[in-house]
Amino acid sequence: MFERRIAYFDRMSDRKLVELLLANDAEAVEYVFYYRCEAMFARICSEMYSSKVRKEELIGEFYLHLSADQWRRLRQFGFRSSFDTWLTVVALHFFKEKKALFQTNNPESAPLLIEMTDVLEDDFDIFHEMSKKELYEAISGLPKIRERLALIGELIGKNAETIAKELGCTVSAVYNLTKRAKKAVKKMLKGKER
Repeated sequence: MFERRIAYFDRMSDRKLVELLLANDAEAVEYVFYYRCEAMFARICSEMYSSKVRKEELIGEFYLHLSADQWRRLRQFGFRSSFDTWLTVVALHFFKEKKALFQTNNPESAPLLIEMTDVLEDDFDIFHEMSKKELYEAISGLPKIRERLALIGELIGKNAETIAKELGCTVSAVYNLTKRAKKAVKKMLKGKER
């Protein structure tokens, strides 16, 4: 799953792991959100939301929350508790607020963290035809985290240079990642129409 073994991250101190996240290390991001916090997201999903909400949607929402404004929220972690405890508390507060929005609004129209930019290149106006729920499901269904992150970055208006820096890759790799992600999302949408 990772180029570096999971054991490498398991032995790492909280401080070092946070440093890697702040440096947008793609493997550290994948480790934290898709391995280390997997049980927490599963618990939040089962206890706070109906079965219609998928764990992958929660992961995407929480990743965007923590990484927004160059990881502003994560930078508030003061190492006074374990990183796992802090993540759990922050996640619980965040998803309680999200649940309140879902209860007061129609889930289809509830504000989500992904607010798409008006300008999308190519013929991918399909993103504007999709409901926000469909968009989340499609992005969550992408098998590769780097494709997910590149596409989310583009959808929220980041330029390719910024995304490349965050993912630790070249600008041309970002274009390839977003192109593959868009193609996969379009294929998923066409599959649903049948």
